[in-house]
Amino acid sequence: MNKPIPDPFIRKAIFNAFNGSIVDNKTINVYDSRYTSVGTNKEAYVLMTTQSSDVSYNKCSNFWESDILLEVCTIYKSVSNVGSRLLADNILEALRQSLQTNLDLSGSGLVVDNQLMSFPSDLTTPLQNGSLFRKFLRLEIRIK
Repeated sequence: MNKPIPDPFIRKAIFNAFNGSIVDNKTINVYDSRYTSVGTNKEAYVLMTTQSSDVSYNKCSNFWESDILLEVCTIYKSVSNVGSRLLADNILEALRQSLQTNLDLSGSGLVVDNQLMSFPSDLTTPLQNGSLFRKFLRLEIRIK
């Protein structure tokens, strides 16, 4: 295949589509792979985690079959109030809405043929001083 690996263009398109979005009066940022708190602790953010791309060959043309797992994280730091998943649900819905149209991979020579979303099971992690709620969106993309 003579086209570039789509991974960095996919992450850039997701970042441009959602970073800085306001959900429930909170600014939601998008991070690549992990979030490290330097100075301020975010209570809600999105991580672009595992990503893969494979070439799909057929007799008419070649495609990239790519997917990326997006992780919505909300943290409640309180021993007495463990919070709820509502903010994570609302962020996931806003993220879903922002990805309804095909990603813009302009400048890469790549064009999204179609994209599908799925929503794996969410996870709740009790912390020593609060709770971490995580919701997931898997974006599967077929790229020409």
